[in-house]
Amino acid sequence: MRFIVLMIGLGGLVGSASGQEIIEQVKRGDALLAQGRPELALVEYEKALASGAGSAMFLNRLAGLYMQTNAYEKAVRSLQGSLGEDPRQIPVYSALGEAFLAQGKVDSAIFYVEQARILAPSSSAVYSSLGFLYLQAGEVERARAELERALELDDKNPEAHRLYGFYYAQKDSIDRAIEHYQRLSELLPEEVEAFNNIGFLYANAQRYNEALEYYKRAKDLAKDPYLAQSIQANLEGVRAIIAGKMRARYILVKTMQVARDVLEKLENGAEFFQLAAEFSIAPNASGGGDLGFFGPGELMPEFEEVVVQLEIGTLSQIVEVPMGFIIVERLN
Repeated sequence: MRFIVLMIGLGGLVGSASGQEIIEQVKRGDALLAQGRPELALVEYEKALASGAGSAMFLNRLAGLYMQTNAYEKAVRSLQGSLGEDPRQIPVYSALGEAFLAQGKVDSAIFYVEQARILAPSSSAVYSSLGFLYLQAGEVERARAELERALELDDKNPEAHRLYGFYYAQKDSIDRAIEHYQRLSELLPEEVEAFNNIGFLYANAQRYNEALEYYKRAKDLAKDPYLAQSIQANLEGVRAIIAGKMRARYILVKTMQVARDVLEKLENGAEFFQLAAEFSIAPNASGGGDLGFFGPGELMPEFEEVVVQLEIGTLSQIVEVPMGFIIVERLN
């Protein structure tokens, strides 16, 4: 669910100050906002509020700015004031859901979007917003019902397909998840997320050639350099798997006692990356002990033998090597 931008005008500005004074305050806020100075813009808008500006349109504008600056409680008050002026504004109910969700108040978010559904029972977007909120609340089957209704009303609702893809991925229904992400990619052909998620799902299903195809398409669409770099790493990982390479990480310590302590922490759920950074004396400790991809014969035989015998995602026992003692986790 995304915050809905509300159409705003300057009509209905009333109060103790003159209407012209309030308009000038709002204009100064607009100018500051255009300069990328939202905090100063807020000062002018709040002056207008104190001067008596209180129309639904103005309160919606103020709430939008509060949302941009993460002042969610103030956004809630402004949006509730707006509904007091005009309770028929469906986008405001959705915006309230967004503001409450940002505060971690999922039940309150659901309440307001449910009100939007009462006002607009045939709105596919409202049902997909409810599906998202129920997923956030952990009520996955209720979320599924809302998403199903959203698609019954509008099979071209991209947000519903996005969320349904996520739902089925969590249920390990890979083919159904891919089906919805593919539909999302048809509706939003420039959407990087859809292609990247399909690539990820195919890779998890060990359908590596298909994963390569979708990762390539995602990378071609990615405009953000950091996102493109992440997708490139996924591409290289899949190519390495196809080439028969393995990937693992390890923690190297000096003594058996330290190794035992580290292994006990890992078996009790401690994070491998953090323990490697804290305890490992290997050169790659700061990178979580990750060796990257390697093929047969590229590492010392004792290490490679340990990796080959491990199931994916499992830990080795403590292994003595010339440099000390290691614990290994196989990653692919």
